[in-house]
Amino acid sequence: MNAPEKFLHGFLKISVSGDQLERFLNLCHAREVPLEKICHQSEQNITAYISINDFRKLIPIHRKTRVRIHILKKRGLPFLLYKSRRRKCFLTGILLCAALLFWLSGHIWNIHIDGNVKNSTPQLLEFLDQQGIIHGIRRNKVNCSQIATLLRQNYPDITFVSARVQGTRLLLTIQEEALTEDFPKSESPCDLVSDLDGKIVNMVIRNGIPMVKTGDICKQGDILVSGKVPILNDSQELVRTEYVPADADIYVRHQIAYYQEFSLSYEKKLTDGSPKTSWYLHAGNWILGADTSEKNRYFTSVEEFPWKITENFVLPLSFGKITRTPYKVQKAVYTKKQAENKAAAQFKRYEKQLLVREIQIVDSDISITIDGTSCITKGTLTVEEACGKKHFFYKS
Repeated sequence: MNAPEKFLHGFLKISVSGDQLERFLNLCHAREVPLEKICHQSEQNITAYISINDFRKLIPIHRKTRVRIHILKKRGLPFLLYKSRRRKCFLTGILLCAALLFWLSGHIWNIHIDGNVKNSTPQLLEFLDQQGIIHGIRRNKVNCSQIATLLRQNYPDITFVSARVQGTRLLLTIQEEALTEDFPKSESPCDLVSDLDGKIVNMVIRNGIPMVKTGDICKQGDILVSGKVPILNDSQELVRTEYVPADADIYVRHQIAYYQEFSLSYEKKLTDGSPKTSWYLHAGNWILGADTSEKNRYFTSVEEFPWKITENFVLPLSFGKITRTPYKVQKAVYTKKQAENKAAAQFKRYEKQLLVREIQIVDSDISITIDGTSCITKGTLTVEEACGKKHFFYKS
C-alpha cells in the first residue's frame, strides 16, 4: 500500500510483546496480515505498522499466541476526521476540498502537443477548441481516436497522431511530413529587362540569349537576356524560334543620392523623482486597481503576469504592475561632435538597410555640414545591386 492509500484508510503503530513473538509473526505471514517496518526492541518486544483493516485480523492471532498488543500511534484520515468531529467548519472544508479534487480529477486541464513543427501549438489548440476539445472537458467525453482522425483529415502534412489521456492531461504526439525543398515551377516565356541605369559588372546566364555583356551600359527598359532562342540548322539557317523563360543573375553598378537633415536643438527627458509602483487586477475586459493609461511627464512601464494553470491553459485573469517615473523636459543643443556622431549613426543605419536589400556599397562621397540651426549630411553612393525584371510575352 502506497503512502496516499495508507493515509486515506488510516494506519497504526503497534507494540507487540510476549513469549510467542516468533509464532505471532509466522501466523501473520501465513494469514497474509502485512506488518510494515518491523523493529525488534528486545527478544520479547517488537514494534510495527499495520492498517486499520488488517488490525482487526489480529484478534484470532492474539488469542492463539497470548501476546500483548498496544497501540502506540494513530495516523490517517479516519483519525483526523474523528478528532475534528466537533469542528464542523474544518470538517466541511475537508469534505468540500475532497469533493473538488474528485471533480477536478475527472476533467482535462492540460493539452500537451509534441512533435509539431509546421503547425504551431496555438494553431492546433484553436482547431481543437473549434471541435469542442477544450481545457476543462470531461475525461469520458474525450475520444482519442476521433481526435487523431480529425487532425489527420484537416492537416494533410500530419502523417501520424497519437492521442492518449494520462491523468488530467491529454497528450498528443504528432509526426509531420519532412520539409522538402520547393522547386520552382516552370514559368511562361519571358525576356529579362533592365530596371536600373548603370554599368554591368557581373553576369551569370542560366537560360536565354544574352543581349549585353559585362562592361556595357544599360538603361531602364533594355533587354538584358532574350527569351527568344533561334534554332539553326547545319547551314546556319533559321529553322524555328523557341520561347523560354529568361533567367540570369546580373549586377549593375550605379549611383544613388543620400540626404539627411536634423535640427541641432532638441528636447531631452530627465528623471525627476523616484519611480512609483502600483498593482492592478485584469479580469476579462475589466481592470481593477491602478490606472493603466499613459500619463504626461511620466515614464510608464507595464508588466502583466497571467495566471497559467498548465502549459497551455491560461485563465482570463492576470495581475499587472505599473511603474511610473516622473521626468522633466529640458531644452538642449547638440555640440558639433554630438551632431557628427548622430549623423554618422544615421548613415550606418542606412548602410544596414541597403545590405538587407542585398545592395553592396562600393564607394561613398558623403559630407557633413553644420550651420547655426541644423546638421545636413549629403552625398552620393556608388553601389552594386541585382538588376532585371521579367517581361512576359506570348508566342504569335
